[in-house]
Amino acid sequence: MTDRNFIVPPVDIYEKDDMYLIIMDMPGVDKDSIEVVAEGDILKVSAKALEVDKEWKPISKEFAISDYKREFSIGNRVNRENIKAKYENGILRIELEKSEIAKPRKIEVKAG
Repeated sequence: MTDRNFIVPPVDIYEKDDMYLIIMDMPGVDKDSIEVVAEGDILKVSAKALEVDKEWKPISKEFAISDYKREFSIGNRVNRENIKAKYENGILRIELEKSEIAKPRKIEVKAG
């Protein structure tokens, strides 16, 4: 990454019994620059924003071009071996399979 400031991208997080889903808005990113890393208890997501060649002098500049960076605490709730990421139309989708400890478990109630 460069020494530019980072943008913390907006995120929606969903869950169902066996999965978590993270959806991140990351426009202006080349898919090949996206890194998704599970390290310890943290899921780290970063990407490098596209840059205009230095030979171009801006006349008007409204885009906030910065690299993206976001971290999530996943603890022991996620099966790190089955994390999937897909980037399409400026949206990054990360699917995280819940670990057994994070999945709902119905407890049988026995009589006296």
